[in-house]
Amino acid sequence: MITSEIRVNTIFPSTLDTREGATQLAQLIREQLADNTRVDVDFKDIIFMSRSFADQFHKDIMAGDSVDIVIKNADLGIIEMLKAVSQTQNKRKPVKKSYQVLSFNNLDMLSDYSFAW
Repeated sequence: MITSEIRVNTIFPSTLDTREGATQLAQLIREQLADNTRVDVDFKDIIFMSRSFADQFHKDIMAGDSVDIVIKNADLGIIEMLKAVSQTQNKRKPVKKSYQVLSFNNLDMLSDYSFAW
């Protein structure tokens, strides 16, 4: 198995906070995966990851085929942020767009309906 490593601190500042940065990191990982079977992503010296970065990173990584990445040297806050984002990523159900409209000819009918529940 061929493994390559991406050191995040050589590409980004110590705080990861933009969606564009997350997309850039995911693209670098995908490029490495084209040549290798596994990529180690080293988060040494990264002290913060915003929720927006984590959300976009998760979406970009999961958008394509399955990937084999290993996250190394990540701070506990980064691990927890990635876990939290991964638990909220699911397909949304469409909102029902048809509504029932009730009309009443007089207040007594409205009163009868509202007290019927």
